[in-house]
Amino acid sequence: MGNDISNLLSKFGATVDGYLEIEAAIDYKEPARKVKAPLVVAKAEPALAPVPNESTAADPAPVVAASAVVPMLAGSPVSPSQRIEPVIEPVVEPAVAAANVSVPVPAPAAVAPVPPAAKLTPSPSSRIAVAPAQASPAIPAIPADAADTAVATDRPVPSLLRSMLGEAARARQAQQGASNDGPGDQQDAQPPSTPAQVIAVVSPKGGVGKTTLCSALACSLARHGRVFAIDLDPQNALQYHLGVDTQAAAAMTPAGAAASWRDGVAQGMAGTQVVSHALVADNGEVALAQQMAHDGQWLLRQLQAMQLQSGDVVLLDLPAGQTPYLDQALQAADQVLAVVTPDAGSFLALEHMRQVLHGRNNCRYVVNKYDGTRSFNQDMLEVLKRWMGPRLAGVIALDHAISEGLAYGYNPLVKGGDSPAYEQLQRVSEALRAALAKAHAAGGRA
Repeated sequence: MGNDISNLLSKFGATVDGYLEIEAAIDYKEPARKVKAPLVVAKAEPALAPVPNESTAADPAPVVAASAVVPMLAGSPVSPSQRIEPVIEPVVEPAVAAANVSVPVPAPAAVAPVPPAAKLTPSPSSRIAVAPAQASPAIPAIPADAADTAVATDRPVPSLLRSMLGEAARARQAQQGASNDGPGDQQDAQPPSTPAQVIAVVSPKGGVGKTTLCSALACSLARHGRVFAIDLDPQNALQYHLGVDTQAAAAMTPAGAAASWRDGVAQGMAGTQVVSHALVADNGEVALAQQMAHDGQWLLRQLQAMQLQSGDVVLLDLPAGQTPYLDQALQAADQVLAVVTPDAGSFLALEHMRQVLHGRNNCRYVVNKYDGTRSFNQDMLEVLKRWMGPRLAGVIALDHAISEGLAYGYNPLVKGGDSPAYEQLQRVSEALRAALAKAHAAGGRA
């Protein structure tokens, strides 16, 4: 004993001279240990048939014979929040195994088959010890969330993303290929236009003599070149003011005349060429309104199809007020002529169209049916002059012969000497021609 201690101390550079052995007087006691319940070894039974539609990856716990598991689950039923993990412990000692010690076990209750949809959600706070009947390597447990993800997702996310990106790229390439099919597509991309000068005759309210002035201006401007008067007003009265033979016009209009307005042009007085509203709305007002709502440049396309020349003038007779025709005409017009009368109704209606008309540089006004013998008309004319400023193109005096001439098929404003308003109309016509010439020289609208 002394030699062993001396050899041990010499390894650490010490000697036995300083070594003092003290007898241990401490009584060590082993803590009381609970007697472990004898582990029951179940007899080998045929393996249970696998449950249909179940994946081994989703339920990794090994299957145990019911006779060995039921006694352990009787005292503490497994809740859905518990987690089941196999715990491999040593099998009973060989002597006990050889003696085949058996412990009385109550008869197992009938275990109902587990339906395919029923699954236990493992809980990290509980374990159940299982003694395997045969020695097998431990199977690692798979987290429940990973198993559910694998079942719910048909394809991995990268594959799904690549597939969706491929579809988007093919759609984009097909769209680009359709836009570059031919030179016609590049032409369609250009906004429609016409080389002719377009004048839109509008009014904030009805009954102001708009169509009468439009027909008179068409005859006055026809002395300087070709003039096309197009009736966009559903009343379809422009052809009567211009003396069009409606029966002859209907006979020369081709079937399905919507193909081109040029094919349905009728001859009017003073050499004017008239497109009636019946030709404009050959498919009906409802269909035309839908077409204008769908195509904001419908009118420009129609004018472009007429193949007009740079010296031509187009007058558009529009319905009163703010209508879809007004939106179409304001896009196509080089000049806008608004006709009003010196009364409160016209002024109040004009206020509603202030933002549409007054903010345009190419808009001018004409005061029609002015009666200088009435003091109220005089005061209203002063109000309108202040409101319009330099945009006032002219004042047309009231002449009852103008409205009466329609009954006899003539227009007193076409020929001088028939009406005192003839000279006033000519000044308005010259003001429009000057504005159109100025706009043409500048290469744009006035």
